[in-house]
Amino acid sequence: MKKSCILILLLLTVVMPAPAQDVYVGCTDEELTRQQETFALYLTLDFANNRDLALANLFRLGAIYQSMALDCGYAPNKAEVNVMLEQVLDFASLDDLILAQSVGVDVEEILAELDEVYGDPLRGQLLYNGLEPALGGSPLGCAGCHENEAIAPLTAGTWTRINDIRLKLPSYADYTHRQFLVESIVRPLDYITPDYAEVMPEFYGGQLTIQQLADLVAFLDSQDQLLESE
Repeated sequence: MKKSCILILLLLTVVMPAPAQDVYVGCTDEELTRQQETFALYLTLDFANNRDLALANLFRLGAIYQSMALDCGYAPNKAEVNVMLEQVLDFASLDDLILAQSVGVDVEEILAELDEVYGDPLRGQLLYNGLEPALGGSPLGCAGCHENEAIAPLTAGTWTRINDIRLKLPSYADYTHRQFLVESIVRPLDYITPDYAEVMPEFYGGQLTIQQLADLVAFLDSQDQLLESE
């Protein structure tokens, strides 16, 4: 059964819940046994007395055990991945999966998430130049506009321009550099650079994961070239 790589990656990040850090803390045999016994104790399977609750607990146990196995190094084989894909696609479309992984447009929430993610400027450069796909497998169109000064501000000098010009505007006096940059990507119409048209699309918040956005921000932060003029 043929499935796309992007769908597999989405599945493994969407379907498998992250373990609660105050509950699941290790991968030793003793710890895994203790956790298994604890979950089985509280997520009971009493089908005779409460079938609905038992079915719900059965589902939750399965998700917890899969998450534990993945965190401790288990790699699902092809058949297992195919089964999981079929199960997820019974309840969600590819668009739903993409939306679940995208950063959205809530800048405050995005900034909080970015504090926990390391951005790789080299991967960000690949994304920016359309050499690595964003969510859904489509390339970003950043370089197509930002390498042509007649259409949009140039990529070169992005950091310098924000730091030396944008953040000195009264309306952005309390902004951080990252805040301005993130807002410019996911909500581009909030600020329009003078002498430029409103050409940047507003869908990038739905095309980037938090890791991809972190990589993109890291790349743009490296663009600290001196400006000839503004």
